[in-house]
Amino acid sequence: MGGYFTTLKEKTLNETFPFVKAKLHSGKKKTLDYLSSLYYSKRAPIEKYGEECEDIEKIWDGFVDAFVGTLHAQGGAGCASRAPCFSDGDDGKGGGTKEIETRNRRTARERVVTIGDLHGDLEQTKRAFRACHLTDSKDKWIGGKTTVVQVGDQLDRGPDEVAVMYFLERVAEEAERSGGELVRILGNHETLNIAGRFRYAQREGCADFTRWRDRQKIGMELKKMCFGSEKQMERRYRKKKQTNWCAYETGEKRHEKLPSWIREDDVHSINRWKAVCPGGEFTKRFFAGKNVAERVGSTLFVHAGVLEHHALYGLENINKDIREWASNAENPRGVPPSHVQSDQSIVWARDYAHTEEERCDCAKLSRALHFLPGVERVVVGHTIQKGGGGATAACDGKVLRVDVGMSRGCGGNTSEGVEILNDGEKITRMVDGQGRQPMTGVESRFQPIS
Repeated sequence: MGGYFTTLKEKTLNETFPFVKAKLHSGKKKTLDYLSSLYYSKRAPIEKYGEECEDIEKIWDGFVDAFVGTLHAQGGAGCASRAPCFSDGDDGKGGGTKEIETRNRRTARERVVTIGDLHGDLEQTKRAFRACHLTDSKDKWIGGKTTVVQVGDQLDRGPDEVAVMYFLERVAEEAERSGGELVRILGNHETLNIAGRFRYAQREGCADFTRWRDRQKIGMELKKMCFGSEKQMERRYRKKKQTNWCAYETGEKRHEKLPSWIREDDVHSINRWKAVCPGGEFTKRFFAGKNVAERVGSTLFVHAGVLEHHALYGLENINKDIREWASNAENPRGVPPSHVQSDQSIVWARDYAHTEEERCDCAKLSRALHFLPGVERVVVGHTIQKGGGGATAACDGKVLRVDVGMSRGCGGNTSEGVEILNDGEKITRMVDGQGRQPMTGVESRFQPIS
């Protein structure tokens, strides 16, 4: 292993940094000394050379984040170049943390696409995005100004949970650059994991969080070569009001005490909990700033179902309560909000998602919509639409049900999404290998792709 890293160091010095040398050509000797000191000096190079090496500091920080993130993403098109979860001033303890974008209401868009439950299956996730003409064969964004809403359940039941999250983050960044948007909401499996309940996680999925932690540690070691010890790094990031995206645990002693149901010899579950618990580093990056209800024009998106009491309490209040719980590192074993616990909660309710007509309670949906002015339809996941017919609609088109069981952990059905044009003027399924297809329960107003 030592020989491998020696070779890697030499290769990096000889091949990776010529552009840095050019950028700092006015101080060649200092630059060369700096590059060598990344590996061989016991003192943090950034402390030794200070502002004169500010450019290299930024490049090295970004390089390490990209390298580690690409490992998490399982290669391919790589990871996002940044991770925009929290604003400046995030202390990592839940106080004052907020997502850069926490609104839950957007104006109508010309094209909206919604994709159902992913459940840790990277290949099926990629197929769904390609089927909806959102990404190309290399999984790069081609969706233009499309708004995409993924309705939750990214975690559990599959082995690729970490990679799926990094894929979504990277596509979201590419979409934003093109004037589009990828909105990700929380489902019951995200809230279960934040609460430390892993009963639906595959063993391989839990093991991947151990690998995630190990990769984060590699990133930390690489950063130490430039920034010194972890304490020195922490001071640097805090001073600059930046986030270290290679951090793997909060360092809080309260995170050392495990929930009573996690065994002390279950290393993978321990590592998973430390990553995804309230205020955990994985949760801060991917979940703590996300909502359980999002609205685009006249369409409301929730994971399972919106009921009358949700509307009366206020969807914005529900979103706020869950964001605060997910980001609260001060109480990682705290009781989750009621909004995510019962079978009548917004992430569990199935009242109008059942494919059997006699079990589909459209009256409950109508009562909820009465208290949600301007909402004409609700999109839900959570309940797999049986019969192999893909996504369906019910209640005179007032609910679109988009969980098709595409993950191999849920049947491995054909990947697809649902396209909503001009705020509901035209609604069709977009199916992998089949193009646009009619949707059961919606008037057939689609134009097949030639």
